[in-house]
Amino acid sequence: ATEIFQVAPEEHLEGPAALAAATADGRRPTARVVGIIRRNWRSRGYCGSLKPEELGPGSSTRSLLFVPVDRRYPMIRLQTRQGEQLMDKRLVVAIDGWDTDSMYPSGHYVRTLGVIGDRDVETDVLLIENDINTAPFSPAVHKCVPPLPWAVTEADIADPNREDLRDRCICSVDPPGCMDIDDALHARQLPEGNLEVGVHIADVTHFLRPDTAMDLEAASRATTTYLVQRRIDMLPKPLTEDICSLRGGVERLAFSAIWEMTPQAEVVSVRFTKSVIASRAALTYAEAQARINDERLHDEVTLGLRNLMSLSKQLRAKRFEAGALSLASPEVKFKIDTETHNPLDVGMYQVRFWRQIDPSAVCVQA
Repeated sequence: ATEIFQVAPEEHLEGPAALAAATADGRRPTARVVGIIRRNWRSRGYCGSLKPEELGPGSSTRSLLFVPVDRRYPMIRLQTRQGEQLMDKRLVVAIDGWDTDSMYPSGHYVRTLGVIGDRDVETDVLLIENDINTAPFSPAVHKCVPPLPWAVTEADIADPNREDLRDRCICSVDPPGCMDIDDALHARQLPEGNLEVGVHIADVTHFLRPDTAMDLEAASRATTTYLVQRRIDMLPKPLTEDICSLRGGVERLAFSAIWEMTPQAEVVSVRFTKSVIASRAALTYAEAQARINDERLHDEVTLGLRNLMSLSKQLRAKRFEAGALSLASPEVKFKIDTETHNPLDVGMYQVRFWRQIDPSAVCVQA
C-alpha cells in the first residue's frame, strides 16, 4: 500500500545528523502511519480455488470464499452464481476492497484457468503467481532483431574496439540439447611457459540497443524462466539461439576476458575486450569429460580442456584453503516424453568434474 508517515514531533533529525544523534544519545527518529492513499492490490489478480465447504444448496447468487494458492494472502469473499461449476477449477480473482468491519477482502471473478491438478493449469498458476510474462514478443520487438541468416561482417572485424580472436581454439561446454550457448572458453600455452586463458560471453548488447522496444521488453522480463517442459525467453529466439549463440564452426561477436596465468594458477595480467571468435566445438559435459580422460587424444581442443581442468583444480583448492564453502546441492533432472511433454522419469545429474568449471567462477576468482 501507498502510505503517509509522520515523524514524531520531538524528532527533527534527518540524514547524517540522525545517525550521529543515534550514536551520541541513543535517540532515533520515530514515525507513525497517519493515512493510506491506496492499496497496492495485484493488478493481475490472485490464483486459487473456492473453499468447498462454502458451497450450499440452490443456484442463486451466494457469497463464497476464494482461497489463494499463496497462503500469505487472506481468503477473498466473492459473489457468484457458478459455485458448483467452479468448485474444481483454478481461478483468477481480483481484490476490489477491504471493509474495516470485514474479516476478508471482497473481490470479483476474473477468469478460469482450468481443472485443479492439470499439468498445464498448474504451470499457468506458477507463472501468474510469480508474475512471469508469457505473452509473445510484439512485432516492434522482432523488428529489433537482425534478419536471418546473420553473419559477422567485415566492418565488425575491422572495428578498432573489437579484437579478432578467431585464431584461438575456443570451445563451449553445456548441458545436452543447449541451443542458447552464451559462453565459451579457451586455454593455450604461451612461448614463455605461462597460459593464456579466455572466457568469452556472447555480445548481446551489440544488438540490444538502449531504449528500444527489445530493450524495454527485456528489462520488463528481467530473465529467461526455465521450467521442466518449457522456457519463457527474455529475448527473441532468433537472437538467443542463433545470432548470439556461440555455436561450433561459426563466427560470432563476443565480449572476452583474457588472463595470463602461471601453470600454478597465479594471475599475471588480465584484459577485457570486445571480440570476434569462432568456436571450434560445442561440447556437452560428458563429451568434454570423455576428451579429458582419453589419453589417446592430443588435439588442440582436448589440450585446452586439460589446461582448463588443471587450473580449475588449483583455483578451487586455493578458494577452499582461504575458507570458501561448497554449497552445491544435488541437481534433479527429468526425462520428458517428446510428444506429450509429460515427465517419464526423475533422477539426479551425474556430477562430472568438468561441470565444476564455470566461466563466471573463473572471472570471480581472477
